[in-house]
Amino acid sequence: MDLTLPILVLGTILLIHLTFVNINIGLGFYSFILRWRSLSNIEVVKPARKVFKFLAASEVVSGVYGTMITVVLAGFWPTLMNIAAIILFIPLLISIIGIIVRLTFIAAYWYTWDKVQPKIHLVIGLMMALSGLMIPAGFRYIFAFINNPVGLISVNPISGNPLEALTNPVYPPLLLHTWFGALSIGFLAAAAGLAWSSKTDKTIEKWSAYAGLLGGLMIIPQGLTGFLFWSTLSFHSPYLFNSMNKSFLPTGYTLTDVSHTFLGMVLLAIIILTLGVIHYYQPTKRWIAYSLAPMAIASLIFGEITHDIGRLPYMVITGETGIPMETFINRLLIIESTLVFSVVAVILFFTLIFIALLYLYLVKGILE
Repeated sequence: MDLTLPILVLGTILLIHLTFVNINIGLGFYSFILRWRSLSNIEVVKPARKVFKFLAASEVVSGVYGTMITVVLAGFWPTLMNIAAIILFIPLLISIIGIIVRLTFIAAYWYTWDKVQPKIHLVIGLMMALSGLMIPAGFRYIFAFINNPVGLISVNPISGNPLEALTNPVYPPLLLHTWFGALSIGFLAAAAGLAWSSKTDKTIEKWSAYAGLLGGLMIIPQGLTGFLFWSTLSFHSPYLFNSMNKSFLPTGYTLTDVSHTFLGMVLLAIIILTLGVIHYYQPTKRWIAYSLAPMAIASLIFGEITHDIGRLPYMVITGETGIPMETFINRLLIIESTLVFSVVAVILFFTLIFIALLYLYLVKGILE
């Protein structure tokens, strides 16, 4: 089987899923922040509800694509799934618990609004926001593992040390970078949505500006933890590090060059930081808020392309080389390229339908 085909399917679904998940996590925190501010200013209840509606809708979409990722991995990459289930069982369990807790508190947060004391509702909101962090806390172990397979003893037969896998030095900076990135993209999505709503309600305008500022400022800790992750790769995953810097630094040999997407991600981050601050001081210029969310999504996509394409032709990196993707592929699965491209087209088509429905629900209120 041509490996380009399963990579294309998995990559498409993964990018869509990560976009909605990151937006969702950030929206949870911003809804909580606005709910907290509403205790002293009743007018803030309206934007707090709007942001939470956005969160609930995006949660549905991210969940659908999360399920699709599991199916694709099980079909195309069963060996990788087996390794993850055996060696990374504890992190996966953390993510599953996080999903259950997250969904529970999302429902509780909505249905207890104005039905319990405000401070109790605020505690529920805090739990809802924090539980979102548990999901990447588990799943990012998989990405850390394929960068630096700590705990892996053998692929055939599969054997490893689940406890040793928890000590992966690549994991902490990657997780922190992910958390700050999720907060940034979620705040910027809120800024765009509230900017649109401010066309008919000027009281919401300042909260769009506030979201833009927070989203922009999150670029600072995201950049610092990103630098820490980048430097950690130089020691523990030099092949990926070399791919990321191939055009800029005299690094070792690699078969891929993702330095340009890496540079694009960095430049977009600088622009986002700048425009986020500008939007705070000039909230009437709604086009700034409208541009921030797409740029944040583009930055995320560039980052994921850098991180995932930079490892090719390997699936798991072991220093300056790696374990080829062929090792993990399902050799019994024979699929024509026409079918794969058709599947990708269908996925993109239904994604556009999802986005259209979100627009009708959140912006136009037609599906209320």
